Amino acid sequence: MDDILTNAKAWQTDFFDPAVRKEIQDLIANDPEELKDRFYKNMEFGTGGMRGIMGVGTNRINKYTLGKSTQGLSNYLKKVYPGEELKVVIA
Repeated sequence: MDDILTNAKAWQTDFFDPAVRKEIQDLIANDPEELKDRFYKNMEFGTGGMRGIMGVGTNRINKYTLGKSTQGLSNYLKKVYPGEELKVVIA
C-alpha cells in the first residue's frame, strides 16, 4: 500500500488540478480499495492503444495519462527517426 500512497500523493501537487487533488484526498480518507485500483499500476499502452476506465489515477484514462503516453510516443519516434519530419495522428 506504500507504493499506492506514494503514487497517489504525487498526484496531489500543483501540477494537477484542484478537482483531481480533492478526489484523491477523498479516496485516501474514505475508499482505500478504490484508491488501490486507481494507483496500483500505470495505464498500459497496448496494440489497441489505451483502453480502460476513465477517471483519476495512474490506472485510468485521463488527460494526465494520455499526455504521458503521447509524450512517450513522441520521444520514441524522435529517437528512432532522428532529424526527420514526423507526422502522427492520434484519435
